[in-house]
Amino acid sequence: MYLRNHQAVIAIYFLSLFTFSANATNSMVVLYPKVPAPYSQIFDEIIVGIEQQFDGDVSLKSIEKSASNEILSTWIDNKDPQMLIALGRRGYKLIRSIENKKPVVIGALPIKPNGISGISLLADPQVLFDALQQLAPHIKRVHVVYSKNSEWLVQLAENQSESAGLILNKIKAVDIKSALTEYDKLLANINVKTDALWLPLDPVTVNEQVILPSLLERSWEQNLVLFSSKPAHAKRGALFSMFPNHLELGKQLAIMVETIYKNQQSEGVIPLQNMRLAVNLRTATHLGFEYKSRQKEQFHITFP
Repeated sequence: MYLRNHQAVIAIYFLSLFTFSANATNSMVVLYPKVPAPYSQIFDEIIVGIEQQFDGDVSLKSIEKSASNEILSTWIDNKDPQMLIALGRRGYKLIRSIENKKPVVIGALPIKPNGISGISLLADPQVLFDALQQLAPHIKRVHVVYSKNSEWLVQLAENQSESAGLILNKIKAVDIKSALTEYDKLLANINVKTDALWLPLDPVTVNEQVILPSLLERSWEQNLVLFSSKPAHAKRGALFSMFPNHLELGKQLAIMVETIYKNQQSEGVIPLQNMRLAVNLRTATHLGFEYKSRQKEQFHITFP
């Protein structure tokens, strides 16, 4: 009788260990800035994507402008998560300022490779090229003037352009003055029947005050296909631009941080592939493009 009871106790003990192991869940902390509406909606959508994708416990922490790094660091230590996702500039600064050995990814920022892992808000050039082929299939050559700020993305585009059936002409500029000179030379000889101009998200070569207004005006006058990596530029007159799908971004961030956790190695920075298309129909009409209803259904935003 004693032997039976003893065996039963041992069986229950091992069963409880197995049940605990089976029910154990991964844990994650998501840091995001506390901002007013409508900007808060961006982070809300990203967080929903994270929670939909991540099969574990998610703890959320909003960061005030005046938040103490020491207090936030202590809060993270008390939560003791296995993984972290930091959103926006405040989340990024916090992660960079505290000593942390857990897997972490950065999101909701136009970051570039700098020793961290994350998904940049910058559009993957392949997504732009796909949209270009859809909206202006006659284009064979894409010109881009860039500085060191967008060099990593232009290098990526160079690798992708061939598979997209495009020739990429990349021109480097060191400052706004040299960028203006390069644009003057380029636009004086460009073939608008086969060529397009890509505006990367670059504060030097696509300066909002000096360069952008001139390029929009000249592209209109020359009937030149001009497309941009910045969402607002379609509204201002570019044929098209891309803007993030925040829900899908959240899902991709969750996938990336779990991959880092499992493989114990950095994933680096990658551009955003889940994008939505914004098209300026007035510009399209001016360029002589007519899009069918089925094609327009794929436009997420149209202007004007």
